[in-house]
Amino acid sequence: MPFSDEQIMLTLAGLTYRGFADVLHDDAHDGRVAAAVDAGLQDLAPVRGEWDLVWGPATSHETGEIVDSSAVYVARHRREGARYVVAIRGTNPISLSDWQFGDLWVNTTVPWPYAPAGAGAVVSASTALGLGVLQALRWRPSVTPAAGVLASIVAHTAKMLRRVGAAAPRGAETLLAGLRAQLRARATDLLTDWEQQASGRAGLEAVLRFLAAARRHPPEIRRPRPRPAGPQGDTDLLTFLASAAAAPGPALDVTVTGHSKGAALAQAVALWLREALDSPAERWDAGRGARVHCYAFAGPTPGNAAFAQRFEGLLGATHHHVRNVHDIVTHAWQPDELRQIPALYGSRTALFKPVIDAIVAATEPLGYRHVQPGVRQIAGPLLASRSFVEEFIHQHLEAYLHELGLDAHGVDALRLFVG
Repeated sequence: MPFSDEQIMLTLAGLTYRGFADVLHDDAHDGRVAAAVDAGLQDLAPVRGEWDLVWGPATSHETGEIVDSSAVYVARHRREGARYVVAIRGTNPISLSDWQFGDLWVNTTVPWPYAPAGAGAVVSASTALGLGVLQALRWRPSVTPAAGVLASIVAHTAKMLRRVGAAAPRGAETLLAGLRAQLRARATDLLTDWEQQASGRAGLEAVLRFLAAARRHPPEIRRPRPRPAGPQGDTDLLTFLASAAAAPGPALDVTVTGHSKGAALAQAVALWLREALDSPAERWDAGRGARVHCYAFAGPTPGNAAFAQRFEGLLGATHHHVRNVHDIVTHAWQPDELRQIPALYGSRTALFKPVIDAIVAATEPLGYRHVQPGVRQIAGPLLASRSFVEEFIHQHLEAYLHELGLDAHGVDALRLFVG
């Protein structure tokens, strides 16, 4: 059966989470992540046999972190060879620094360098940090023997399980089932701890301390241009797209997609790629009329109202954002929507009002606003029997999979993350 663009793009966005728990940052790390993503492209119904992994995944992790905080890959449609998708990972759920700096560094803003100085277009420090990382990532083609892919994934997953204190059972299916249970338990523990801290006075004080400390050293957004491949054939994203655009054939059709933090970054990357087409020094399509689209899912705001207006003027007609009104993340960081959070889940979210009030007070002067054209709102059903943590997790991804009918085709959250 044919699948919609929403179904395809959410599946491609979800596959960016593959490899998020690989703690072994050896030379084969990106190869293992690539094998896991490629397995999803061959296995999941909405994308099965339709897309090839042609660049990436390129990954990055913060100093001292044992898991990735950033990942991006490019897929090309097999029959429509000029159709490319840039898929960007959202928050790594087991990386505390990614939550802190990739999501919550929002009381500091960074100018959007393509806009006139007087326009006032800015993005959050989190968005600027994430965009800068994605612009700098380089990927080197590598070959992993097909026969060794499953063995490599199983062996390294077993090591990861031992690192988190779980027994490593024999057999790939049993091992992956154990990994699923471990990951759900780890995510639940992290969110439960966050709930307990954020709902009390200690949580409010922690928010205020972080908002004060994060004012230092905001990142800058570069304006990169295509450059030659490195000595080992490694390229950055812009250089790869420039090379693809220079090949014979129709003009490129590039869609940028992401979920959660990846959705905000998808909007920033899509606008960056579109803005670069108007700059002779940075133009990556050789003047051939490349088109840029954006599919965002469950995203917070990347920037302020002036940034949103600039995006709308250049990409409003090709922008799509599926937003669940019961997903807390989609209420960040627009002030009127932040104020709705304490009422979202009744008594389960009412206790967060002091923290939300502190966040609004710190961020409201910055004027964050969602991009408006192309938004499709959904409303994932609430269940009073769910805890706050269970509801948060469900509404942030599983509700989208259900609304788009992907769960009926075997695409659930853990299958996207693990396989």
